[in-house]
Amino acid sequence: MRLQNEATPWVERETLIEANPEEVWEAITDEDRLAEWLAEEVELDPVEGGEATFRSDEGERSGTVQTVEEEERFAFTWSRPGEGESLVEFTIEAVPDGTRLTVIETPIGPMASWTASATMGGWSRRLTRLCDHIALVPVA
Repeated sequence: MRLQNEATPWVERETLIEANPEEVWEAITDEDRLAEWLAEEVELDPVEGGEATFRSDEGERSGTVQTVEEEERFAFTWSRPGEGESLVEFTIEAVPDGTRLTVIETPIGPMASWTASATMGGWSRRLTRLCDHIALVPVA
């Protein structure tokens, strides 16, 4: 966890994926691909201002797409009903062995229900599932 300032924590996770940025972009912006690793059911309109809904055994989170920079940055807000909202931002970077994917989640507004340790563990599990699912996708 890094601190943005004294009062606002954020969680940052990074992973190296043996795939090109185009494949990673699809995995973080396509509803069907997101359902493989992020949540069981995903409804996503991957344009700025588009709606996003994620349903899993952890409950439902909904939000709005904030940033779309093809194969570089993708960000959305999300929250569970009655809980604080946070911003989730993915950054994609081509590297010699594939793609570096960084995810940063930052709470927005009241943080009563937001815990960095739980959020950090959640992203570690999600990124592991993402790497596993990308490895299973046949390369054309």
